[in-house]
Amino acid sequence: MTSAVVEPRVLLIDLENSVGAVRPRRRVLLARVEALLVAAGPVHHAVAGYGGADLADDPTASALAELGVAALRVAPAPDAAEEVLLAHARRVHASLGCRAFVVASGDHRFTELAGMGRLEVVAWEDQPVAVRLEDAAHRIQRVPRTSGTAAEAREAADAGPLDVDAAAGAAPVSVAGGGVRTMATALLVGIGVGLGQRLVDVLLPRRR
Repeated sequence: MTSAVVEPRVLLIDLENSVGAVRPRRRVLLARVEALLVAAGPVHHAVAGYGGADLADDPTASALAELGVAALRVAPAPDAAEEVLLAHARRVHASLGCRAFVVASGDHRFTELAGMGRLEVVAWEDQPVAVRLEDAAHRIQRVPRTSGTAAEAREAADAGPLDVDAAAGAAPVSVAGGGVRTMATALLVGIGVGLGQRLVDVLLPRRR
């Protein structure tokens, strides 16, 4: 009996659209990205696109790495985060044959992905989603918006000061390819965010 072939799914997180701040507090970032990972379900890998000008100081990248999410950081510009995520989607579509995309965003630009296969949208219950994106999506999942309260409580109990590593005690969401997560964490934290945009392409296994 042969098992069905499961299409690789990729989660694309439009960080500013789904988290709502250019530099979110660590506890809020961890709580919300973790909630998006849970809502998305099993994925081949997850990436987050966002803009940032200071490459020497980016706590967002290390927080994302703790959850197994690769950072695709770009210079701040209109639509820059959306464009880097779409470029990544095109690459994995061409190289991995990926035809299933989960998007954490309400931006209409992601309607393009419906032409590559299956498009799913994960959005907060109170988050505006563009009509064009709603029409193009095969599935829209609404999830309760989290404020980071649970992570904040852990932080206060374990460490006291704001934005310390207590929030790292949250169990990371399982993402397919544990080796990718481990190596991504080491690279992102050890050699900086400058390699984040190329991280997934370097680490993902090539398929023939």
